[in-house]
Amino acid sequence: MTLLARLFVLVLLAVLPAVGIQAYGVFQFRAEREEEVAAQAERLLHLVEGEQARIVDGARLMVTSIAESAALRAGDFGRCREHLARLTRLAPEYRSLAVVGRDGTVLCSGAADAPARLPTSLPHIRRAMEEGHFVVGEWTPGASDPGAKDKTQGPESTPATGTLPFAIPFRNEAGEIAGVVTLGLDLPWLSANFAARPLPENASLLVTDRNGNILVKLPNGIAQRGERVPPAYLELVGDERGGVATMPGLDGVTRVLAYSSARRGVRDLFISVGLDHTTAIGNIDRSTRHGLLLTLAGLLVAIAAAWIGGTLFIRRPVAVLIRAAQTWGEGDSTARAGLADRTSEIGQLGSAFDAMAGTLEARERALRSSEEHLRAVLDALPAFIGVLAPTGEVLQVNRAAIEAAGLPADQILGRPFHETSWWSFDSAGREQLRAAVARAAHGERSRFDAAIRLAGDRQIIVDVALTPMLDAAGRVTHLIVSATDITERKSTEEALRVTNERFRTALRNSGVAVFNQDRDLRYTWMHNPALGYTAERVVGKTDHEVFEDHGDADSVTAIKRRVLLTGEGVRDEVRIRQDGCDHFYDLTVDPLRGPDGSIVGVTCAAVDVTGRKQAEADLRRAREAAETAAAGKSKFLAVASHDLRQPVQSLYLFAAALGDRLQGHPGLPLLDNMRQSLDTLKGLLDGLLDMSRLESGKIAVTKTDVRMGQVLGRLVAEYAPRAAQKGLMLRAVPTRAWVRTDPAHLERILRNLIENALRYTRKGRILIGCRRTKGGLRVEVWDSGIGIPADRLDEIFEEFTQLNTNGDRGLGLGLAIVKRLSKLLGHRVGVRSTEGRGSVFSVELPRVAAEKTRAAAVELRQVANDCVNKGMVLVIDDEAIILLGLKAMLEGWGYSVLTARSGDQALERLRADGRRPQVVLADYQLQQGRTGPEALAAVQGLVGTDVPGIILTGDTAPERLDEAQRKGFRILHKPVFPNDLRKLMASAGAA
Repeated sequence: MTLLARLFVLVLLAVLPAVGIQAYGVFQFRAEREEEVAAQAERLLHLVEGEQARIVDGARLMVTSIAESAALRAGDFGRCREHLARLTRLAPEYRSLAVVGRDGTVLCSGAADAPARLPTSLPHIRRAMEEGHFVVGEWTPGASDPGAKDKTQGPESTPATGTLPFAIPFRNEAGEIAGVVTLGLDLPWLSANFAARPLPENASLLVTDRNGNILVKLPNGIAQRGERVPPAYLELVGDERGGVATMPGLDGVTRVLAYSSARRGVRDLFISVGLDHTTAIGNIDRSTRHGLLLTLAGLLVAIAAAWIGGTLFIRRPVAVLIRAAQTWGEGDSTARAGLADRTSEIGQLGSAFDAMAGTLEARERALRSSEEHLRAVLDALPAFIGVLAPTGEVLQVNRAAIEAAGLPADQILGRPFHETSWWSFDSAGREQLRAAVARAAHGERSRFDAAIRLAGDRQIIVDVALTPMLDAAGRVTHLIVSATDITERKSTEEALRVTNERFRTALRNSGVAVFNQDRDLRYTWMHNPALGYTAERVVGKTDHEVFEDHGDADSVTAIKRRVLLTGEGVRDEVRIRQDGCDHFYDLTVDPLRGPDGSIVGVTCAAVDVTGRKQAEADLRRAREAAETAAAGKSKFLAVASHDLRQPVQSLYLFAAALGDRLQGHPGLPLLDNMRQSLDTLKGLLDGLLDMSRLESGKIAVTKTDVRMGQVLGRLVAEYAPRAAQKGLMLRAVPTRAWVRTDPAHLERILRNLIENALRYTRKGRILIGCRRTKGGLRVEVWDSGIGIPADRLDEIFEEFTQLNTNGDRGLGLGLAIVKRLSKLLGHRVGVRSTEGRGSVFSVELPRVAAEKTRAAAVELRQVANDCVNKGMVLVIDDEAIILLGLKAMLEGWGYSVLTARSGDQALERLRADGRRPQVVLADYQLQQGRTGPEALAAVQGLVGTDVPGIILTGDTAPERLDEAQRKGFRILHKPVFPNDLRKLMASAGAA
């Protein structure tokens, strides 16, 4: 079949479905139009039904209102008659408005000439009484319109002056049906009502009663008297469902009827609306015929066009393409189709053919150029490359090979490869080369190293490779031989070998054992073995097979297995027991990975650290001995603290008692000198004991929020008199800042700094102030003293360090205590000084938000030293001299004093005395292992827990303070200053 015939068949195959689709579309459109006409008829039917339902509902409302009227229910027929007459005048479309009794008697009527009785056999009256609800009756003949009584009208001029009756039963006061209310709807009025509502052109309307009697017929007016619908319509009247039908109308015109039977829609009424079928569907039929004719004409035109177009645009261009392809196949690569049309598919095929021909021609030129380029690349390579025939003759070599041989190309090409003199192999090398060529000719690759002598008597080492090239059938077509200069690589390998030997020697002398193990943890290699092992002894074995102690093997194996599992290196210290001795090694285990990155074993290095472990053990024993000595020293100082503070305490007490008795005496200045000596002695003793506690690490830290203004005010009040005695001015800059610290330790730091300033300042002033820093507060103590040399700024914080002065000297522990307490609290201490001008010491504290709701610090009031008896004070101490001193001082303050040397003695004397003490003072350590808190508890059990108790102790351990606070007692450390005791007693509530 020719291409043109195929095109003709394709056109038919393409057009025939279109014709079929067109025909289907026409018939489908006709069916859709019929459905549209039916839907339009149904919409009109629904509108008519709605209007008819409105009219029936109006009638129902009318008769229902009459049936429910009070006059009718009460039997007042006179009022009923007046009411019906008024309704007749207001609604002239309602005829025969009357109330009929059960026996047919007209009880009241809206018409004056109404008959006295109506037959109860009338269908609507009978049905209303039987069914007991509103009913629509059947066509009933009626009188002429009341408004036309005086006109002469014959039956011919009023063919159907009938009515459509409605009836509803009414009940008497007993609830029984007493009769019916009836009315008749004027049919001419009903027809006029529907006629006033325009219908579409060529549309019809038919309304009948349940028996098929025509009530309304449009557009031909009302029906004749008693006219009924044809039998075909009677079937529709009695239909149960209603719907759409195509049938002749009453006027003989075929119509599409949408109807509602008397059994649905408006009850007891048949309604139909018809549309002229010919008018609605005629245009569609004409369009169908015209469409089919046009489709047939289009088919004929398409066939003719396909024949003509196929000849012009397909057959002739294809013949040109065939001739061009034949010419190009004969070897003329310049042949082209040269079609003028480039837009059609045939034209694009011609253009593609011309482009393909041009591309192939360009590729042929590119291939030749690529061969020349490849030749140039091979000539540029430093390696020697040649192409051999399977029999070993040289077919091609690059420039590097020709230059190395020092021969012209024609003396190399075509000769057996092993015989070419430019290789300069010795006889053994030639035999090796001949054998390699023979193997390559059978498809086997060969590679070997050989030493050759080049032109110019230069000798090199080359890596020779012979590779066979195979065709699709697996036959060897030619051999590729290459020789790469590896002289430098060989030299590098030799250097690496020498370096490796040197590394092994160094590793052997370092004492580090290095070894590898596979995934089964069997030794595969070891260098520099330890513990008397040799590589031959351990290779191939596991740790359990090598070590004497299986526990050592378990621990070491567990470390290595963890590395195999996680892939992460581990460093650990292990113990190996060998020949009854423990050896310690610092073991490093790393994963050993294969070329693909998987873990194939572990590599380990073990350093003998037995000597270091021995040194660490010696150092630990020395440290334990030092700690034991320090603990002994701390215990000694704690005991010495109590024993040293007791006599100092008694001196303070006697000095206070003597001072009260020497007021105005010439010997009072000597007493003041003795007090100053006691203060110095107390400072030295406190410094020694504080350093002891700091070194022992037994000082507790209890941080809280502290108001700096109160701390500085208290210190200034305490030290201002001493500064004034030396002619110095001491003051503090007011501040409202709060800090977070241990208040007792902070106050001790600031006291030591103020003491240091008083000691080294001869004139001028001392200033205490606070500066805000980022997130903190820096407390500074300025003085105008002698200053500190720059080279001694770090030295002054060391123990027993003092500047060279001729003034008051201590032990040089004050600043050392400041440094240690600050470190304990985490506060940074600083100092800057100018020699001869003064110094500034600072402490940096963490600042907290000010708390306005904090209770202000209670200022302890000074108790006047009068001689009025202020009450009784109970003093408990096992030292008689302390009892005498306290008794003398307290009596000098106006108290009556009761003393006891134990808790039991205190209870006996209280029972004998009969008085209740104001306050109880008790030493912590009493006779027979008893304590002051126990004695205070016993006294409070006798006189009441509201009696305050104060513990006096020389033990500064934090446990004492915790115990006192836990039991509700105050505590004061010895030696006790009289003013401190007086303030504490006042705060405790003593008068």
